[in-house]
Amino acid sequence: MRTRLRNTAVVLVTTLLAAAAVLTAAAPANAVVGGTALTPGQAPYLVSIGRTSHFCGGTVIGATWILTAAHCVAGADPGTLRVRAGTLTHASGGVLAQVAEVRSHGSYNPSTIDYDLALLRLTKALPLGTGIAIVPLAVDGDDPSAGTARVSGWGATSTGGPLAAAARTVAVPVVGRAKCRTEYGATVITDRMLCAGEDAGGKDACQGDSGGPLVLSGVLVGISSWGRGCGLAGFAGVYTRVGALRSWIDTGRTGGSPVG
Repeated sequence: MRTRLRNTAVVLVTTLLAAAAVLTAAAPANAVVGGTALTPGQAPYLVSIGRTSHFCGGTVIGATWILTAAHCVAGADPGTLRVRAGTLTHASGGVLAQVAEVRSHGSYNPSTIDYDLALLRLTKALPLGTGIAIVPLAVDGDDPSAGTARVSGWGATSTGGPLAAAARTVAVPVVGRAKCRTEYGATVITDRMLCAGEDAGGKDACQGDSGGPLVLSGVLVGISSWGRGCGLAGFAGVYTRVGALRSWIDTGRTGGSPVG
């Protein structure tokens, strides 16, 4: 069984279809799913990634570095990508920056969605402190199994629905990996994945939220990656686990060559 990735980029349709059957079950229509509007300063690390329009989220981890999902940008021409930071609306306001380099994890597998992580290096530094801030990263090996985390983005309000014009956020409980494996399958959920969502559904990331931040106690622990539909009961959202790939992130953003 394969599931729907959480971006809206048309260029990824072929990849999604090749990965396997995409599930399109309906989700509650009240959301980033089940969320509320972000307020100024609530998530100053959240950015929009787009070409002519938004298709994925990202997170500021340095003045010139954005962390996002590999499935959003793998194989993309950096010159076609732009990042908008410091605004609650993905189509206006804030600061626009062009992307100089895309570094997708070398072990990223579009069929399994494992190692779903990428770094974007910007052509200019973002003006930190003007509504834009760096989020602390989970330490190497961090693997939360409980707690309430927060996901933010401009994602659809239902599976396959339109994007939200203004950013939204929702609090979701972290789900242990063992339980998540009972939902999706033992071989589907890898050690590089982190799950979060309500058992009853109704609170989740959705299409357009891919690459965006999952923050727990002020620390970036996950990157929105995939899930079955949006907000479905019994199926948590799946995130790339930052603590599992922290050393790769550190190598990449300090000018080294991250390895897969």
